[in-house]
Amino acid sequence: MKEAIRVLFGLYWLEIVILVLFLIIAFILEQKFNFKKPREWFFAFNALIFTRSFSAIAYAVPYLDMINIHIPLLKDDHPLILRLFMPNFVADSIDIIQQIPFLTFIYLSIGYGFFIRYKIPGDRFVRYNIMYSIMLVSLQGILNEMFLAFTDTFIVDDYLRSQVTLMAFFCWLSLYIPCFVRAFLGKYDSNEFIREAVEVHLGRDGPDFIWWDRERKDKAPKKPPLN
Repeated sequence: MKEAIRVLFGLYWLEIVILVLFLIIAFILEQKFNFKKPREWFFAFNALIFTRSFSAIAYAVPYLDMINIHIPLLKDDHPLILRLFMPNFVADSIDIIQQIPFLTFIYLSIGYGFFIRYKIPGDRFVRYNIMYSIMLVSLQGILNEMFLAFTDTFIVDDYLRSQVTLMAFFCWLSLYIPCFVRAFLGKYDSNEFIREAVEVHLGRDGPDFIWWDRERKDKAPKKPPLN
């Protein structure tokens, strides 16, 4: 367990890119040589990996933005806490996003204006997590501005400010960690209110689409008769 944690914290983007390239090369080889036996399993496995990976990546920008906001108030008094949730590849990513102005606005514009509006990608689970992350980053932007204004105005002591920031940081983690876990496990949010709020933005995938409510397992909604 300790060795696995050490490897995780020492993980750089180079290793992640190599893993992705390995999967892409395997896909190209399968297409070229047309392996018949493992073909069905290979496609199913790759579809599963890519679907859940892209679903988890949807939360990357909001998560990095959240950590980036809390770093200045936590780095002096709680460096170990930051390190726990900032492996090398996360730290490298934060260095990159700090160079991009209006990153969250760009993410919102592309995410909703392109992926959600034009139903790209076709997999609904990926789009569900993209929409969920858009709602999170919108809520996060409002609450973070209120939080920073509150701490700057009413909390003078730096140590007390770092403690309040630590509590807020853990509150955000309690939202993001379940999101990453559900994305990797391929599960939807069990809260019906949140599920409905996300699904209503996704709309129906075609006229015969069965809504997400699992109580309606009988058949797709019928079209009204023509008079």
